[in-house]
Amino acid sequence: MNPRLFIAFEVMPSETFLKEFAEIRKTFSRERLSWAKPTQLHMTLKFLGETPQSRIEVIKTAMNEAFAEEKPENLRLESLGVFGSSYAPKVLWSHVKPEEVCRRWFQNLKTALQDQGFEYDRQNFVPHLTLARIKNLDDKKLLNAVVEKYSSFCFNEFSVKEIILFESILKPTGAEYIKHFAVSLCR
Repeated sequence: MNPRLFIAFEVMPSETFLKEFAEIRKTFSRERLSWAKPTQLHMTLKFLGETPQSRIEVIKTAMNEAFAEEKPENLRLESLGVFGSSYAPKVLWSHVKPEEVCRRWFQNLKTALQDQGFEYDRQNFVPHLTLARIKNLDDKKLLNAVVEKYSSFCFNEFSVKEIILFESILKPTGAEYIKHFAVSLCR
C-alpha cells in the first residue's frame, strides 16, 4: 500500500492557544466536531495523497529545491475562519500569518513539484491551521458568534525552522503522523 503523504510545518502551541482552544472545544461540547490534537498541530503546504514509494526521493529533491533559499520565519495564528457554507460548515480553522510567507512557500513547493512531474493543483491555497472538522452542527449561530468573538485575536506566535514530509496513517482514534524527511531552514 502506498503511503499517504503531505508536506507541512509544525505549529508549537502556546499557553494562550491551549487555553483558548480548550475554551472553544468546551463551547461546542454538545456538537459533533472532530478536534485537532494539540500535540499534532501543523499547517499543510501540499497534500500529496497516496504516493508510490518510488516517488519519495523525487519529493525530497523538490523540497530541497523549493526551500534552498528560505530562512526561518516567525508566524502567528490569528482569528478564526470556516470552510464550507454557513448552512453546511465543514472545517473550523485559524489563519496563519503573515500570509505572504506561506504563499511564497506554497508557490516555491508547487513549482518544484511540477518540475519533478507532479500535477498542477488548481485548489485555492488558504494559509490555515485546522482546529476541527465539523461532522454535525445544530447551532450555526453559535459558530458565527465564536468566529466573531475571535475576529482580531492572536492565538499563538511561533517560529518555523523546518518543512517536513509527513506520512498520515488513518486510525479509528485519529490520524497518526510519521516524519519521513525534513528540510532545515537554518542553513
